[in-house]
Amino acid sequence: MAIDPQTYTDLTREDLAHLLHPQYYAPDHQQPVIFDHGEGVWLTDLQGRRYIDGLSSLWNVAVGHGRGELADAAAEQMRKVAFTNNYVGFSNVPAIKLASKVIDLCYDNMAAVFFTNSGSESNEGAFKTARFYWNLKGRPTKVKIIARERSYHGGTLAASSMTGLPVFWKYFGPLVPEVVHTKKPDNLECDCTPNTDGECAHWLEEAIKREGADTVAAFIAEPVKGAGGVWTPAPDYFAKVREICDRYDVLFIADEVITGFGRTGYWFALQRWGVNPDIVSIAKAITSGYIPMGAFIVSTEISEALHDLPPDARFMHAYTNSAHPTAAAVGLRNLQIFEDEGLLENATKMGERLGEGLQAALGKHPHVANLRWLGLIAGFTLMRDAAANTPYDASETMAIKVQRHMREQGSLITRVVGDNVLFAPPLSINGAEVDQMVASAAAAVKAVTGS
Repeated sequence: MAIDPQTYTDLTREDLAHLLHPQYYAPDHQQPVIFDHGEGVWLTDLQGRRYIDGLSSLWNVAVGHGRGELADAAAEQMRKVAFTNNYVGFSNVPAIKLASKVIDLCYDNMAAVFFTNSGSESNEGAFKTARFYWNLKGRPTKVKIIARERSYHGGTLAASSMTGLPVFWKYFGPLVPEVVHTKKPDNLECDCTPNTDGECAHWLEEAIKREGADTVAAFIAEPVKGAGGVWTPAPDYFAKVREICDRYDVLFIADEVITGFGRTGYWFALQRWGVNPDIVSIAKAITSGYIPMGAFIVSTEISEALHDLPPDARFMHAYTNSAHPTAAAVGLRNLQIFEDEGLLENATKMGERLGEGLQAALGKHPHVANLRWLGLIAGFTLMRDAAANTPYDASETMAIKVQRHMREQGSLITRVVGDNVLFAPPLSINGAEVDQMVASAAAAVKAVTGS
């Protein structure tokens, strides 16, 4: 039921006055969509309009909205004990069980989990752990981390520095100096297929050589560059990355904050290519966003090093809410839903339906280029002339217009980056809902481009 218009006006005024939003820019909040409730893939706002949640809110509501099982799991644990100290000498049952479950599902070389509250904290912890490991190994000069262009790794200072999107750096500098990024080397001929954004694995090798392998602790990469525009890898990319990291003694951190837990049709995305990282960062879908939680996961080799510390090398990395029992209880119940409802299989099936549907509806559109998908994550690029690879002028903000059209029509909520329109609906989506997403996107592109 829609609310009184005055209530919406009052809430909007209160929002502007007191709530600082992520990536805040006040003009964006003059007429916000204020959500009221959700069910499955659907969100309903205070004015009674229903939308398909085309990005799982922020890539995280994997099992869909309104799952009473997760509310019950949280309530049951809160009635037992909502929070306990999990520092030295203390633990709790849900966290122990969730850590074991994550290791069972993860890469076969993984051994131990450190729980955090977000993907940003997970990546921060992964970076610190890489430095800690090399110090234990007597190689204290290995302190740098190499990240990629168009990557997104979070909002802490180190994670923002890792992020390869300059918009996230402005006014926050100076950045962490030991974070560097890959870039296309001059006059380099690659023998591999480039990713959908043009990057080649040899860019990493050139970066290691440029910095000096004895100074590089780790390389961090998303299996699919999510918030940077859904850029998918070439089939041989991560196998080559693994070989390069091994050759130069560089740890490989897989940022699976978006891709972890089924998004690409596998529990973890690099399983598709048979590649094992050294550290894995996770968050988002581990609880489907019902309670904040993240983690970084370390290999057996790193875990053994952390279990055999000298007295002066205690691993002094900590968060008050690490291994939060209520969050862990929700995470356990959430992963049970994944298994009970076959959500990985559904992600594969519905991902193909989404990709093929977008291809059929927009694949030959004169203003749509570079349509890509992997599992249930997809994107396409709007261009002035797709055939000639001519982009729109930056001032035209065509993707934002498409996003606004879908929102104003009350059909679909999703995200755009530059001129890229992105999709990552809940893994529980069905075929009819996928088809409605495709129809909404195609109608919006037609309305905005006039063709």
